[in-house]
Amino acid sequence: MTQETSSCTVPEVRELLLRAGLKEEDLPEGALEGGQGYADALYLLTRMRFEPEDALCFWDEILRHHQGLTLALARDVGIRVAVCDYFMNLHPKMRDPVIVEVQVLLQKEQGALLDELTGLYNRRYFNDAISREVERFKRFGQRFSLIMLDVDHFKRFNDSYGHVAGDDALKTLASVLQNTARCFDHVVRFGGEEFALILPHTDSSQALAAAERMRKAVAHTPINVSGQHVPITVSLGAATFPEDAINARDLVNRADEALYDAKRTRNASCSFSEQNRRFPRAPIDLMVLFTRQEGALWTEPVRVSAMNVSFGGMLCISPLPILPGTKVEVALDVEAPEQRGLRVSARVVRLERETEDSSFAVALAFDLDTQEERRDLVRLVEQNGQAPA
Repeated sequence: MTQETSSCTVPEVRELLLRAGLKEEDLPEGALEGGQGYADALYLLTRMRFEPEDALCFWDEILRHHQGLTLALARDVGIRVAVCDYFMNLHPKMRDPVIVEVQVLLQKEQGALLDELTGLYNRRYFNDAISREVERFKRFGQRFSLIMLDVDHFKRFNDSYGHVAGDDALKTLASVLQNTARCFDHVVRFGGEEFALILPHTDSSQALAAAERMRKAVAHTPINVSGQHVPITVSLGAATFPEDAINARDLVNRADEALYDAKRTRNASCSFSEQNRRFPRAPIDLMVLFTRQEGALWTEPVRVSAMNVSFGGMLCISPLPILPGTKVEVALDVEAPEQRGLRVSARVVRLERETEDSSFAVALAFDLDTQEERRDLVRLVEQNGQAPA
């Protein structure tokens, strides 16, 4: 979008959606404001995702288009018609739109996102929800945590009491998790006897405390099997974004690692950050510039290739040897020295070379102290991260 947002004259988001014909009960809970609110409003009407800056300008143009259609046809065509015509003809984004009653659409969407047995959200919902939380961190710096949960000895339970009792156990567990979680937490059946909880605005200590509450609640809620009260227990692993991982895939892996530790004893809760290194590393494929500092031997910027990165440092491949202890200025995501990118001061802590003909592996130490720097690094990892093997 090339239009300046300052020229947009768009009403408040809720007013806009009400003008578009939505009812108060159809609107999502929580705040609908700022650029993200306008992006959410477009999603409600089109099921298309847009960047907040683009969404605000789209709305300005849609409202102008609505005024033009109303004048041309001498009647109010409505916001929805203007949205549809705009994205079909003026700024083509839709090719074959389908007209459907909103309640029917919402019912079908809700059904597609729910697990049939437990009534919890399913894996499809989980993937979208965790991506939204990462986006929220990138924009507002709001950390969140993930808990992975697994039923202990569930196969033994099924073998002893039958699969119908196993289904009852999963439904009871789902009810306990919903009643124990906060109203804005996301409770998901991840698959089989494994569950996941996404906890917004939650740090690592709070996540571990939440996991303990859930563990105790499950242990104190036996399953009724033909009049017999059979206890079950669960193991839980917690990880926090961005302290334990700087992308969604790695966060799931870290929570799984913590869950694996808990499964060693069972009926336990573990946090990834409790027994692992301070900064998680993420694979990244990115060119980096080292710029000269006082005492360095090179006079021009050195272009290196980053292999992995964390809030505490980076491993890269350099054509030149850079001795441990050397202080450098690192510019990530740039092609030339004058570009801004993400710039941090770093110190070389390790230099390695496998053969005389190979490049140099250089390990750097730095610490991204500010929230803005961490958000910038998360964006870089998402844009340039390597796909898992």
